[in-house]
Amino acid sequence: MSEKTAEKTFFVRTSSGLVREFGTFDTLLIASAAVFALTYTILQFPWYYGFNPGANLTYALLLTGIPFVLLMLIYWAMGVIMPRSGNDYVWVARIIHPAVGFAWSFLYMFSVFATAYVGGTAAFASAISTSVQTWGFLYNSQGTVALGTWLGAPIGGFALSIAITLCFAVLAIIGAKAVKSFLYVTWGTAVVGIIIMWFLLGTTSPVAFAAKWDTVLGQYSTYSGITALSAQQGWSPPTITIMGSLASLPFAALFLLGGNFANVMAGEVKNVKRTIPIALMMSLALGIIFWAVTATLTLNAVGPNWMYSLGYLWDNAPSAYSNLIPYAPTHTLILSLIAYPNQALIFLIIFTILVGSLPAPFVYFWIPSRYFFAWSFDRIIPTRMANVSKRFRTPYMSIIAITLLSIVILALYWFTSWPTAETIGTFLWSFSFVVPGIATMIFPFTKKDLLLMAPGFMRKKIGSVPVISILGFLTTICFLYIGYLALINPLIVTLTSYGAVLALGIVIGCIAVYYSSVAYHKKHGLDIELAFKEIPPV
Repeated sequence: MSEKTAEKTFFVRTSSGLVREFGTFDTLLIASAAVFALTYTILQFPWYYGFNPGANLTYALLLTGIPFVLLMLIYWAMGVIMPRSGNDYVWVARIIHPAVGFAWSFLYMFSVFATAYVGGTAAFASAISTSVQTWGFLYNSQGTVALGTWLGAPIGGFALSIAITLCFAVLAIIGAKAVKSFLYVTWGTAVVGIIIMWFLLGTTSPVAFAAKWDTVLGQYSTYSGITALSAQQGWSPPTITIMGSLASLPFAALFLLGGNFANVMAGEVKNVKRTIPIALMMSLALGIIFWAVTATLTLNAVGPNWMYSLGYLWDNAPSAYSNLIPYAPTHTLILSLIAYPNQALIFLIIFTILVGSLPAPFVYFWIPSRYFFAWSFDRIIPTRMANVSKRFRTPYMSIIAITLLSIVILALYWFTSWPTAETIGTFLWSFSFVVPGIATMIFPFTKKDLLLMAPGFMRKKIGSVPVISILGFLTTICFLYIGYLALINPLIVTLTSYGAVLALGIVIGCIAVYYSSVAYHKKHGLDIELAFKEIPPV
């Protein structure tokens, strides 16, 4: 059988059918959207400081940045050597084993999708709900408060989440030009929102903020009353230490996850050798800067001890908080109080936070469809999933599949105990990087012919071991440790039998699907395992 004939047989087509339409700046926007968004700030600071009283987020981010630099370096190698859709799946499947690659990538995709897209969409719905409630409260509109309350209820949140999902599906199918226009407009709005947020926080003192709080929310509790109630519940002013920040590593990691997800789009990226490293390393740097600056300015504006006490009350004594104040301690509320009574400015804050955050949930909806495409292209799942629209050049069947999956999981999220079971996805997200770390570690010894395609400094050796293997080893160790810390911390992961069975079921089910597909195709005269000796065509 000739090489050309083999390629036609092993893969669905002799070319992917996708077009490389995303440049360096586009890819940087995609990667950055996966790391930070304005809606992610809504309750992150009370959550972080309430559970980590001896930690400083800026210190923790700098410490956590070390394993994430290692992660971005190995994804840089993956993106340059195998620039295909479903990039890390292609990598793991061809270095370790196709069954491992399929099972790992499905579990990884599912955990990221369930945590980041479903959880992120719920957070976005919550941001809309609390923003509407805040507006109604500040301007004494009970109808607006009622609307915000309905949007925060399961039926309202589900309806809003489905509407967002369907809009994202249409945008994803229409294709690259529409996606890029969407990214530019929404990111432009986000930049305006960040500037306004940083300006307001940077020009506010705890004394000024306390006066605003007492004026608007004093009917429920004064600024000092929050600290007093927290003390009654067991809180005391913390001593900030490096060790306290180090102990918060799994929490800080949640602020930086996501930038490497852009690699899954590598098959549609121009000038990969330049684009991938810039997108990966810059998105990580921008993520650290965004979160560190926002956290520091927030603490300086409202007062560190007040934020720690607020977080403690919200996280550890929620009934005491809700009995006192009927509104969540959101960042939107804090910014709105600082801007009060300027109605136009408050509207601009809410508008830029909501519109400027849309890229994040879109990216987490859009990118997973490329895994379906890649699995289908290798014939593991039905080949229809690899269909590409001739007009839009998008894998429309894969996008339809991820849309249906979204609806199912959103229903589970809003109407069942799914949010509790879903927390295992947070652990799986961090822990999953152990597998590509192992693949990178053994890569130079199993795929020597491809090592020449790696970045030059990664091909160098320390003793007899290539630098790329050392990076893979260090990444594996770091994320084993982060995953372990997350797994044993009940504040991050709630272990449930349902969550454990779901994760194990996905792995076993994927392995069964893989070998069933192998057997099915062999019955029809095709050994698809031979395809995994090659990189899929462009």
